[in-house]
Amino acid sequence: MFYGHSVCSNWRGPYVVGVDAGGTNTRATIVTLDGVVAGRGRGPGANPNSSADPADALTRAVGSALGDLDPLRVVGGVFGIAGAGAAGRPKAVAAANAAWRALGLPGEPEVVTDIAVAFAAGSPAPAGLVVFAGTGAGAAVVDDGEVVRRADGYGWLVGDEGSGVWIGAEAVRSALRAYDGRGAPTTLAESVPRLLLGEAAGPLLADVDLKALTLGSGDTGAAAMSSGAALPQAVLKEVYGGPPAGLGRAAPLVTAAATAGDEVALRIVTEAARWLLADVDAVRPTLEEIIGTARYGDSGPGVVVAGSLLEEGPVAEAVRAGLCERFGVEASVADDGTLGATRLALRRAGLD
Repeated sequence: MFYGHSVCSNWRGPYVVGVDAGGTNTRATIVTLDGVVAGRGRGPGANPNSSADPADALTRAVGSALGDLDPLRVVGGVFGIAGAGAAGRPKAVAAANAAWRALGLPGEPEVVTDIAVAFAAGSPAPAGLVVFAGTGAGAAVVDDGEVVRRADGYGWLVGDEGSGVWIGAEAVRSALRAYDGRGAPTTLAESVPRLLLGEAAGPLLADVDLKALTLGSGDTGAAAMSSGAALPQAVLKEVYGGPPAGLGRAAPLVTAAATAGDEVALRIVTEAARWLLADVDAVRPTLEEIIGTARYGDSGPGVVVAGSLLEEGPVAEAVRAGLCERFGVEASVADDGTLGATRLALRRAGLD
């Protein structure tokens, strides 16, 4: 049990370390064996597939969390690292061990995926399901801190349907289709370039009939022709000139437009939820096998949602409703991934 989110710097240990390392940033939390938070820290992203120096990022995050605490009082730790699946595990383990040694901590940490940490952050159950939709997307069955079955989470190029990046890409596609006359009118035709191009979008949008492109009133074909190549080419330059994850910035535009009744945006969020629930259905048989074993008896599974898209909004509502239909329980929301990691560390020590 964790006692709030405040830091108590007067506790003298022993401690465990929990780390939640993603592609953008890394967070670390130190807790006492009775669950009191003793320190927090942050660092750059530590995904071994994208970070320039994951060991340094981990060292900085854990080091800032330790502060003046005695490193020799640390008795264990769990590092949840994005990209620490089978393909990236050797690099992730090497980076975690290097950070551990650099900080003078005794023993060595355990490395798990960020998916396992997300599940532990949302449920104390030993096994269950987590659906995640942020930059990436997918579903997984977790058993005692290990991912035993996963659907999707394959990255923006070949998967992650229903993720923020996928939704953002669909928003751009919908805007481009509206410009050249292939697609239905949508407010995304205006909001997407304003987001991506900033002030530069104004003059380009002035050359088109926004009522035709966004509301369907007027001559949509003429509006598309009048835009010429300038507007779509400016959008394309911005999209291809930046990192793929940057497309996730457009996801809130889609959810807001869907809430306001835009039919194109509604189609996108409906399809996103459908993909995420398809991930759930793909892994569900494995979950039922685990829960049916004598080891877990009649205890129900934990059902967790994680990621910005599943906190609130139309995608979250549809996915949570689908989970409730399938499992008969309300899904819990993964809160602080570092507390999920410390929960796993305490469990390893037989204290949670």
